[in-house]
Amino acid sequence: MAHKKTIPICIPNITGNEQRNLTECIDTKFVSSVGKFVTDFEKQLEFHSGFKNACAVNSGTSALSLALHNVGASHNDLVIIPDYTFIATANAVAHCGATPWILDISSKNLNLDLEKLRSAIDNNCEIKGQNWFHKETGQRIAAIVPVFALGNSCDAKELNNIYEDYSIPVIVDAAGALGVMPNNQKLGNLNVTCITISFNGNKTFTSGGGGAILTNDSSFFNSCKHTSTTARTGYEYTHDEIGFNHRMTNLQAAVGCAQLERYHEFVDKKLYIHNFYQNNIFLSGVGSMHESIDSSRWISYILFNKDTNINFENLYSYAQNKGIELRPFWVPMHMQEPFKNCVKEDLDVSKSLFQKVCTLPSSTGITDEEISYTVSSINTFLEDHVH
Repeated sequence: MAHKKTIPICIPNITGNEQRNLTECIDTKFVSSVGKFVTDFEKQLEFHSGFKNACAVNSGTSALSLALHNVGASHNDLVIIPDYTFIATANAVAHCGATPWILDISSKNLNLDLEKLRSAIDNNCEIKGQNWFHKETGQRIAAIVPVFALGNSCDAKELNNIYEDYSIPVIVDAAGALGVMPNNQKLGNLNVTCITISFNGNKTFTSGGGGAILTNDSSFFNSCKHTSTTARTGYEYTHDEIGFNHRMTNLQAAVGCAQLERYHEFVDKKLYIHNFYQNNIFLSGVGSMHESIDSSRWISYILFNKDTNINFENLYSYAQNKGIELRPFWVPMHMQEPFKNCVKEDLDVSKSLFQKVCTLPSSTGITDEEISYTVSSINTFLEDHVH
């Protein structure tokens, strides 16, 4: 199979009613943060996620920053995050004036290791009044931000217990996880402060940009929505607190509404792609695809074994020559220049696994011919270089 262009990792599928909705925005002149599509988008998010409240904003990073602001994360606080995440997670903490406390991940799902989280709090923190404080630095623990890496859920029961046992706000960075069903239940069944979603162009559902805060806490939702619109109190330009200009635009929501009309189609296609790779790439003794976890399968990937003797530069170069985009994924936070000096715990798993993640073409518009070609090419490389 010859390709004139590369089969990409993940590009948007905008073959539905996006153009129709955008034309309506232009015709009616509702292109900014007021318009019917913003409201409709939030209602659809509530329906599909199972959360009672959705606040649509202009990016996933804004969703994280806004959520942290509204749980009171501030200067000199610590916020617990996993080492293995996109830098937006750490950036959002810094935007509030707080500092990340970087913890290790689990090899089971590439997410924050919840057992190590418990140990870190129990061994390094003490409770004063209603808050936990880091003994060595004296900083308050303002929030915990688990990340659903590549769409993978943490164990829902364990995550709920964390919130119940420590009473520290839990903000789940579920940027690419819309569609996951933890323990076969909707996301809204999680007992957390909120989750945040991204609608960037590479996500399963896109609005070109955009994000959302989903929560069952009505008071928290009202605070997020109020501060997302400059904390304006009425028609006049009066404001009762420091706010942000983070509200999603009607143009973004118009695209998002067209995307969510195809919710089940896109979710099912992501699972189909993952299952196709899992059933046809010969990984025996080489790696796995985390087959037995709850995941939206936003991006399918191979996690190669620690001792697998493979030259990844050769793999990626080989794939590029075949017209296939294969890529590594995130670089851990402890290696990022802005966060090298943050408080951190033992990071052995993150350090050993991040270079072993190889992401695979996962666009909802990928054809059977393209995915079969990708599988065949990877199997040929593995046969020649590993097996």
